[in-house]
Amino acid sequence: MNADRAWARLNLTALCALVLGVVGCAVGAAIDVTGFFGAWLCTFLFWLGVPLAGITLVLVHDLSGGEWMATARPVLNAAIATMPLASLAGIPAFIGLHQLYSWTHPAPSLGNTSYLNTHAFLLRYAAYIVLWNLLAAFALWGPRQDGEPIAPALSWLSGLGLILLAFSAAFASIDWILSLEPAFWSSIFPMIAGSAWFNTGLALMLFVVAVIPALGDRHRGQMADIAAILLATTILWAYVDFMQFLIIWEENLKSEIPWYLLRIGGPWAGALFVSVGFGFFVPFFALLTYPGKRSCAVVATVCSLILISRIADKWWLVLPEFRHAGPFWLDAAAILALGGLMLLLFFWGLRDPGAVRLGAIPSWKIHHG
Repeated sequence: MNADRAWARLNLTALCALVLGVVGCAVGAAIDVTGFFGAWLCTFLFWLGVPLAGITLVLVHDLSGGEWMATARPVLNAAIATMPLASLAGIPAFIGLHQLYSWTHPAPSLGNTSYLNTHAFLLRYAAYIVLWNLLAAFALWGPRQDGEPIAPALSWLSGLGLILLAFSAAFASIDWILSLEPAFWSSIFPMIAGSAWFNTGLALMLFVVAVIPALGDRHRGQMADIAAILLATTILWAYVDFMQFLIIWEENLKSEIPWYLLRIGGPWAGALFVSVGFGFFVPFFALLTYPGKRSCAVVATVCSLILISRIADKWWLVLPEFRHAGPFWLDAAAILALGGLMLLLFFWGLRDPGAVRLGAIPSWKIHHG
């Protein structure tokens, strides 16, 4: 009964977030339609990390193995099940393609119009949707058992899936984020975006593991293993992001420096500090020691801060291109609107008979190698 009330509260919270977000988006769109398109693009980019990270972890486990999957699998299943919603959620933003992307009405000097044109952009988006949903179906219903990798003879399918996922996510980051400023280019940016997506989904998954007693309290060793993966991805994101900044600052090219000048000063400096502080420094020192990785309270707090930092990061990357003010209530409303839907679907996945129930010991068997 207590578990049922807990699930009811979670669903009610998600529903309230959905209603508040939808109302805020409707009012915001009536006031500033371009601002709505930008805010929705940010929230789409943020929540997409949840299923992408889930698929990545399942495919990686197929190749590497590890007991940690027995703890993570129910939460990963729920995350992967959100892929249809997450992948299609870009449609409201791309309705405003002409308001967001300057290359939709390019100057004659723009030389990459064969790639950056509306038809090619939408065709690639459709291809990403199809590919990612096929990979989600493979991760959910492939020939594997909970906590166990795929059969060795079929592991090449997971390897191929990882390659396709990496390349498609790289081109998606170029299409949706980097092309906001078509004159700016960075060969390392797809790795920055990919690590941020993975970091987002892993943080949400680990947060759920930490707050569900049947997972975090009873399997602290496996939770610590997952926290170590989160720490590694946090360091990777910070490293590649700083390397991009350092290289571009040293080159001092007119086509690249303005991209940073637009973002490191004024109202966007706050979003940058939140992104770096909550997204790197706090997780680095909190999860550096083994006791920190085994503490459910520490892990849950760190994951919450990482999720906040990833929202700030998306605002910092996207909004300065067409807005002169910092993030405001419309951006938060968009996060709540799509987030409410995503969490309702996520909680539904966790309530599946094969998934974990709050406060109860998992019914599925934990395999030990």
